[in-house]
Amino acid sequence: WNKKIPLQKGNFKSISLKGINIGKKLRIVPSLISILLFDDSKVIIKCINGRFALPVTFLISKLRKKKFILWTGMWKHPDTIFHKLSFPLTKLIYKYSDAIVVYGTHVKDYLISLGVEPEKIFIGWQTIDNNKFNKFVDNKTISLVRKKLKVDSHEKIVLTIARLVKEKGIQYLIEAIHQLENENLHLVVVGNGPLERELLKLSKDLSVKLTILNYVPNDEIINYIAACDLFVLPSVSTKTFKEPWGLVVNEVMNQSKPIVVTDAVGAGVGGLIDNNKNGIVVPERNSYELSRAIFKIITDENFAKMLGENAKKTIEGWTYDRMGEQFIEAIKYVSSDYLSSK
Repeated sequence: WNKKIPLQKGNFKSISLKGINIGKKLRIVPSLISILLFDDSKVIIKCINGRFALPVTFLISKLRKKKFILWTGMWKHPDTIFHKLSFPLTKLIYKYSDAIVVYGTHVKDYLISLGVEPEKIFIGWQTIDNNKFNKFVDNKTISLVRKKLKVDSHEKIVLTIARLVKEKGIQYLIEAIHQLENENLHLVVVGNGPLERELLKLSKDLSVKLTILNYVPNDEIINYIAACDLFVLPSVSTKTFKEPWGLVVNEVMNQSKPIVVTDAVGAGVGGLIDNNKNGIVVPERNSYELSRAIFKIITDENFAKMLGENAKKTIEGWTYDRMGEQFIEAIKYVSSDYLSSK
C-alpha cells in the first residue's frame, strides 16, 4: 500500500476488517471467521488472494453449505516452496468452487487445463471506469507535460506505467529502444521500485533517454498518456508472477494510443488485444521483437492511427455492466432455481 495513494471506496456498503500481520505475507483476520459463521447470505464471492482469508472463507462456506464463487486472474501457479505445497489445496478450491469468475480467456484456458469444468467458468472481463480515462486532453496540457519531461519537439515519447521490478520487463524495453537509437525516442516510466538505479545505469550505458517519475497523481496520469506517442507494457514471467491482466492497458486504450504488450500480459492474450488490429503482442523477454513492433508504429503513421482508433472502439464496450453481468450469471448458475431449470 502506497501512503501517497488514499484508500478509495465505491458507493456501496462495505466494512474494513482489522487484522494481524504475521511476517510480510500472512495477515490473520479473526473477525472474518465470526462474520462468515453468522452471515445469512446465500452466496459468497472471494478473490483468490489471502493465505488466511481464502481457505477460511472457502472452508466455512462449505461447512455452512453456502454457494462459493471464486474470482481469479491467476494463469500460472507461482513456483515457490509455499505455493508448491499449497497447490493441492488450490486445486481443491478450483474443483469444489460452485462457480469461478475469471479475468479473461487466458485464465479460463488455464483452469480447464487443470481439469475444471468449463461450464462453471464465467469470464468477467477485467474492466475500469472508462469515464476517468476517455476525457479530452487539450494540446496546451500535452505541451506542458512534454515541457516538464524535457522532451525535445522532434522526440517521440514511449510510455510505460509499471513498478520498477524484474517482472515488469523494463530492461527489455530499454534494450529495444537502444536498437532504435536513430529514431529519437524518449522513454518515460511512471513507477517506483528497487530497480530504479539499475535501470538508470542501463539506460545511460546504452545511451537511451530515460525519465522516471516515481509518482503521478491519479487525476494527472491521463495527461501523460495523452502526451505519449505509444505505450508499452513489457512484462515477463517469473517464478512468482505472471501479469494477471494489466489494467493500465484499458486506461491507455481510452486515449486512442497504439499499444505494445508481451504475451506474458493477461490483457494481451486474454481477449482485449487483437494482435495488429488494436495493439501488438510480442514474445516476452525479446527485445528484438519489441523493437520491431515499436519501429513499425513510429514509422507508419497510418498503422499507428489505426491501432489507436481501434483500441478506442474496443474499450468503449468494456464496461462495468458487461463485467457485472458475468458475476450475475455465475450467481444464477449456482442457485437452485437456475440449476433446476437447465
